[in-house]
Amino acid sequence: MGEFKHLVIAKFKEGVNVEEIVEQVEKVVSDIDSVKSFEWGHEAEGQEMLTQGFTHVLSMTFDDKEGITSFLTHPKHLEFCPTFSAAIDKIVVLDFPSLLVKPPPPPSLPPPPSPPAAAAPSPETVPPPALTSTPLPPPVPTSATAPTLASAPAPA
Repeated sequence: MGEFKHLVIAKFKEGVNVEEIVEQVEKVVSDIDSVKSFEWGHEAEGQEMLTQGFTHVLSMTFDDKEGITSFLTHPKHLEFCPTFSAAIDKIVVLDFPSLLVKPPPPPSLPPPPSPPAAAAPSPETVPPPALTSTPLPPPVPTSATAPTLASAPAPA
């Protein structure tokens, strides 16, 4: 089976420093090897009627169900639970196998560097002249091949 998710949907009590609590969660999950990844976020404006008062989501990914069990029973998690629970007004927790429907696109490659500003071409960058297929003129006779008076026929 694939990865497992631990999803926490929460509403924090009034006056709780949420950033401080999330920093503590980040420290706890960083110290527990079975946590493959951790993401969190705050409810975006515009959906208040659908959130039922919940404001934050914390999501952890594990290789398998045993990873979640290892996390939930880890001493650092158990030590932090009372602090987290004291800050929560409402909470929903879901643990579930993750079914990948649409994989993320592969990372895009950075664009190639821009060529430098136009400058006079250096001799190394000047392309050689193009070869042509123009026929060569007939060879010019040389002294070795040119007729001489001695070998020329006499006029008639």
